[in-house]
Amino acid sequence: MQPNNLFELSRLKHTKSLFWLAVICVVVAVALIPLWILDSRELLGVSVWEKPMKFYISCAIFSFTYSWLSSFLTRGGRWVKLTGFVIAVSLAVEIVIILAMASIGETSHFNVSTPTAIAIWSIMATFISIVLFSTIFISLMILFQKQEFNLKLALALGSINTAVGMGLAYLMTSPTATQLANYQGIAGAHAVGVSDGGPGLPFLGWSTVAGDLRVGHFFGLHSIQVAAILLGISLLLPLAFRIPLILVGNLTWLGFVGLVTWQSLRAEPFASPSETTLVGYAVLLSVAALSFALLVMTQKRISKNN
Repeated sequence: MQPNNLFELSRLKHTKSLFWLAVICVVVAVALIPLWILDSRELLGVSVWEKPMKFYISCAIFSFTYSWLSSFLTRGGRWVKLTGFVIAVSLAVEIVIILAMASIGETSHFNVSTPTAIAIWSIMATFISIVLFSTIFISLMILFQKQEFNLKLALALGSINTAVGMGLAYLMTSPTATQLANYQGIAGAHAVGVSDGGPGLPFLGWSTVAGDLRVGHFFGLHSIQVAAILLGISLLLPLAFRIPLILVGNLTWLGFVGLVTWQSLRAEPFASPSETTLVGYAVLLSVAALSFALLVMTQKRISKNN
């Protein structure tokens, strides 16, 4: 497969439900920019419109990517399109609720302050769980496709890693010790070591004074885009480098997601890594470099024998 065939724009439209959801999300995200700038209302220290805007951008990227990915799934086409439709509907419910709650200045996630808020949070948790299990289903379907091995390997690893990143969100849903000691209608938090709403990185909002579980969740969610980039790069390299790049690259990315999550759980800001965290990065990169070199040598030996 050539890189230009891999990234044909027509592939983005393969699963119509996901494609049109992505288009709508882009339009809404752009429409929210004036409100983000002009509306002075804040929630947890940032504009009430910042969270929905980020979610609509994320939803657009996810939907475009999985519509693109589905174009390579030639077996079980009906199941692929049905799963895409289920994902699209579930994400639509999620982001509409987030936008509606933001518009009235209320938090959507972790809000258990009233029976209505509990019902809304439960609906959101249910539909995002559906997205997670649907993503796992697609990841498994990739393995049974009649495609080039490199393509299947990249897409399967990327999609599985994305499911892992999605699953990391569940770490945020347990009430903190502070919330249990002083109940204020919130059960769950992004931050570790401080309350949500403190100083954070611009737009991303990740805490700059404590751990933030959104970091691992974010990088994990975007694993499939990383996998696609690695796949594209691999097609430009000699054959002996392709599988090692795809395999080591995706597993190293998963290791990175695990490292930043571990960093967050230790109440450490992503932007201020400790010596322990830096040692972890060094070990990860060393193992990756060694594994890549060994796999390349193995591939070259196999090629010579053939």
